[in-house]
Amino acid sequence: MRRRIHHRPRGSILGGTILMALGAWFLAYNIGYKLPGWGTIWPIFPTIGGLAFIASFVRGRERDAGVLIPGVAGFLSGLFFFFFTTGSLRWSDMSSWWPIFPIIGGLAFLATWAGTRPWDHSLLVPAVLGMMAGLGGMLVTVAGLRLHLLWKVWPVGLIVLGLWMLIMGFGPGRRRREQGGDAP
Repeated sequence: MRRRIHHRPRGSILGGTILMALGAWFLAYNIGYKLPGWGTIWPIFPTIGGLAFIASFVRGRERDAGVLIPGVAGFLSGLFFFFFTTGSLRWSDMSSWWPIFPIIGGLAFLATWAGTRPWDHSLLVPAVLGMMAGLGGMLVTVAGLRLHLLWKVWPVGLIVLGLWMLIMGFGPGRRRREQGGDAP
């Protein structure tokens, strides 16, 4: 006897949840509850969208790590924008806090690298570059580091990158790569 496999229709679960949340929101508003306006809560959309991409990776059968880039970027960007819409940061502060975006991009590539099997080490290049650019920008815009000082120490990044390449070249997986096997 054939066994029937029941699949949950994911689209209807997500759609139903969104409709219920919107209905509860409008009902609470219509009966007089003081709720934050759309200008405050709009970052919920990239946050939830990012979580949906991350959930599709976690729950997916094929585990396509490519969905982690928009997932992590959307989730973290949404959380970052909440700082502005809730008043923790002023929109005029964006000129100081913009380096968060390359950091978020770097973290998205890092998450994608972590989700690939075998690891695709080429994803580490944009991950490291994005995070380094963002951290360098944060040192200048938020911490007040003077550009002339940063200009003197930027070669440290080259040294760290070269050290990483040496470790990868002489590490334990090198011999297996040379013999045609997969590195751990």
